Amino acid sequence: MSLLWFLLIISISIFVHELGHYLAARWQGVGVKNFGVGFGPTLLKFDRWGTTWRLNAIPLGGYAEIEGMLPGDAHGYSRLSSLGKFLILVAGVVMNLLLAWGVLAVLASTQGVPQTRAQVTEVLPGSLAEQAGFQVGDRILSINGQSLTAYDQVPRFRQSTGEKVFVVLRGEQEVTLRFDWTNTQARLGIVYQPELVGYARLSFLEGLGRAIGETMVVVPRFVQEFVGSIARILSGQTAQGVAGPVGIVGIAGQAAQQGLSALVGLLAAINLSLAVFNLLPIPGLDGGRILVLFVNTILGGRIKPEAEARLAYGGFVFLILLIVLVTINDIRNLAGG
Repeated sequence: MSLLWFLLIISISIFVHELGHYLAARWQGVGVKNFGVGFGPTLLKFDRWGTTWRLNAIPLGGYAEIEGMLPGDAHGYSRLSSLGKFLILVAGVVMNLLLAWGVLAVLASTQGVPQTRAQVTEVLPGSLAEQAGFQVGDRILSINGQSLTAYDQVPRFRQSTGEKVFVVLRGEQEVTLRFDWTNTQARLGIVYQPELVGYARLSFLEGLGRAIGETMVVVPRFVQEFVGSIARILSGQTAQGVAGPVGIVGIAGQAAQQGLSALVGLLAAINLSLAVFNLLPIPGLDGGRILVLFVNTILGGRIKPEAEARLAYGGFVFLILLIVLVTINDIRNLAGG
């Protein structure tokens, strides 16, 4: 069942991405000859709206064959303005983001968003926290009168200097702890972990705004972790911060055991990951094409279509190698390193 859930989630994500390219092209009067989910032998196909729609055997990619994108073409995509081309190239990423944000908004309005608080697991000896009276097991409720709704809000006290008032739950009793923060200290001196205290339902629009805001925070971390993980994999080390097909199958199986909401959450996470990954400036990806378009717009077409095609081919080879290495990394992780 894990494999089936993986195939369903990946197929939906790829379809939505390529549909973005398709709609942006057709909206500008550019034809799309073929639209495919997957590669390899065709399992199912039909013709509609001037396009041959295909479901292929290997669901690890997809394509929208937009007219005018081949070297030497003088019609379709090639005749569009730079803005028109950009809209087609970025539309797949936009669709993945919209799907992810919509899914997260629905989850926030039906299931609710998790409310967590920070539970102190360690107080460093001789630290400011020890002097202030923190103890292992304390649950942080508020800082300077502001209630915390998530454990990762604790570092906000660093944003200003002066007296800090922490209210913690110690057993069944609320305890007030005070200390002066001058911003010259290296750290407060507590180690904490999240403790789930419940769920709070939001309206759809509130959930949508929350999803967009969290994306702005998560994306830089994702890129940093992804680049670091790829660097470790290329150097022959094992990395935990990236997962390929094998790893995602395992994650899908775990999500299926937790229920439908976990699977829907995984769909959102994969779409966010696809959006960010496709924006990376790697030849062959949307980000690489956008970079070439930007350079040609600024420098007046210095990168010719033939050169762009060679770059895309090199990027495709690199991506295949990357998939192989990430899959090996997945297997090593499953085998315990």
